[in-house]
Amino acid sequence: MNKGRDGTGPDGRGRILALGELLVDLIPGREGMRIEDAGPVVKTASGSAGIFACAAALLGGCGGFIGKVGHDSLSRMVMRTLEEQGVDLSRVVHSDEGQIGLAFLEYLPEGRNYQYYRKNSVGSLLRPEELDEGYIGDAYAVHFPGMLLELTPQMRAACERLVAVARERGALVSFDPNIRQELSADESARERLLWAVRHADIVAPTLSEGRSITGKESIGEVLRALHAMGPRVVALTRDKDGAVLSRDGMAALARGIDEKAIDPTGAGDTLAAALCVGLREEMPLERLAAFCNCAGTLVVTKKGAIGMALPTRAQVDAMVASGACRVECVPLESFA
Repeated sequence: MNKGRDGTGPDGRGRILALGELLVDLIPGREGMRIEDAGPVVKTASGSAGIFACAAALLGGCGGFIGKVGHDSLSRMVMRTLEEQGVDLSRVVHSDEGQIGLAFLEYLPEGRNYQYYRKNSVGSLLRPEELDEGYIGDAYAVHFPGMLLELTPQMRAACERLVAVARERGALVSFDPNIRQELSADESARERLLWAVRHADIVAPTLSEGRSITGKESIGEVLRALHAMGPRVVALTRDKDGAVLSRDGMAALARGIDEKAIDPTGAGDTLAAALCVGLREEMPLERLAAFCNCAGTLVVTKKGAIGMALPTRAQVDAMVASGACRVECVPLESFA
């Protein structure tokens, strides 16, 4: 297949797509500001899948987004922002069913806190019959976050159809468990989570999520257990301690990079996008681990995500070239 410089063919084959719900994040406009406080806020486009799509586009992966937006002003703002980041929005559904969801953010001593205003938001009402199956089938990879499986019945069915079409047509399935703690004791939710892991080619959980999914403790045990469930590529993120990637019987430990963390919003989504981009470019495992770790690290050095903190390909390549990320590769079977 002939591919252009962006890695896609003339019909768009080879895109890296994300399915999900777009949101508007409202970020405090001054230090220490709580959600309950009156005062200025910064509006920014957000949503896990939206961040992934933007990161994929910025990193050279020809990212596209699949979802639903309204005709309200904030939907237009978010769509314009994603378009400016280079995301293909040609298959986004425009609907009169509602407005885009909101997420208010505050920074507390113990970490970030979100309050969502998204019940029956237009983005949560995407239905499987609204998916363009040809668009999905022509992709290199499709990605979705686990929270969608518990959002609405419509969105859950859309995720299930996305996976079915991708597997039928040969597109890779990328999954971020994105486990919601309030659902961790829900057995039905856990079964849906395990279904997604088993049907994914690529999974990118945090180490904590990996332990929760597998019941294992050490990094090596978690990696091997996740591979045994089906995924061919696994990336475990470890916050300031870096990330671990495994594929083809090898594991790469990417050490943490000494950068001051300002805001972790979007770091995991960006790492997952970098993983798909690097796989499409057939990067060797050592370089892939450094590329992913550097992409995720750069995000945390600034507040916000889309249009604020997501790095460009040049920025990521420069950090990789600097040697800031040390990577060690070992056989997976011997990884402790």
